[in-house]
Amino acid sequence: MKDLFGFVVRRSRLALCLVLILTVIMPLTLWGTNVPLYDLPAELQLCGEPVPLNRRDVWEMLDQSFVLSVYNTDQVILWLKRSSRYFPYLEKRLKERRMPDDIKYVAVVESSFRTYAVSSAKAVGPWQFMEKTAKRYGLKVNKQIDERLNFEKSTEAALDYLTDLYKMFGNWTLAVASYNCGEERVSNNIGIQGAQSFYDVDLPLETERYIFRILAVKLILAQPEKYGYYLSRERTYPPLDVDRVEFGLSKEVHVTLIARAAGTTYKTIREMNPEIKNETLPRGHYSLSIPKGRAEQFNKNLPDLLSRDRGGEKPNNKNRLKTLSEGGVVTIR
Repeated sequence: MKDLFGFVVRRSRLALCLVLILTVIMPLTLWGTNVPLYDLPAELQLCGEPVPLNRRDVWEMLDQSFVLSVYNTDQVILWLKRSSRYFPYLEKRLKERRMPDDIKYVAVVESSFRTYAVSSAKAVGPWQFMEKTAKRYGLKVNKQIDERLNFEKSTEAALDYLTDLYKMFGNWTLAVASYNCGEERVSNNIGIQGAQSFYDVDLPLETERYIFRILAVKLILAQPEKYGYYLSRERTYPPLDVDRVEFGLSKEVHVTLIARAAGTTYKTIREMNPEIKNETLPRGHYSLSIPKGRAEQFNKNLPDLLSRDRGGEKPNNKNRLKTLSEGGVVTIR
């Protein structure tokens, strides 16, 4: 009798386990959780120019880019965190230059605001400049300095370039496409194909996707809460608060001397000024960032330190700079 009772209990437990598997565990594994699906807007513009979403091919391209972006949660969260640091300056400069605010999303797609981003084609920095184009737009690129890594300077160069592209094509969408694949290719393809709209010109697939990625980024970052992203201001990266100092060097100087003049560390100076590639600065004129509130101290200390410097030699253990202010990491790697 006991054996029969035990058998019934065991069978009941097994049945209960099966019910739990069918009602709780399997929906979470085999059948999947309820994934939110988002509708694209009926109308959309890029830089004030309408996107023809009534065309099925255009709608599908945007839909694919949007899906690949909106569910890439770690990437979207980093976009939101970094955009709090870089958008204010970029929005200000776009407004001052009377350029479309949507241009800010180009930088997100180019590098995700990663200062040290380098592409397989050797494009460098937050705006992904090739060396030849960077030099054409006034950026210094040599063995000691690479201003493609400086956000403010590379931003000015990128906005100059995009302005020229707009003057060439009279259309912001084509200008942005040209920023990706080059103005010559876009111009040649327009001439050969006889089309005038970006959405009618056959361009490299990477470039076609590029525009739709920008549109997807715009949709997400303009209304992140709509897609389930809620970040408080405390969780984002604040804009950098620095002093800019200008000075000239008549000889090569170790970066540690610059740090000493500012009362900070070698590491802080290098990270506040990622365009500096080496441990020393050659002779020339410089405009660098230092910790906020240190400009007066820097201007007072630098001449004396330069007069006692022995030609850019590395500091030894006896005269190693003592940290007065750690500062902080100010670039996104």
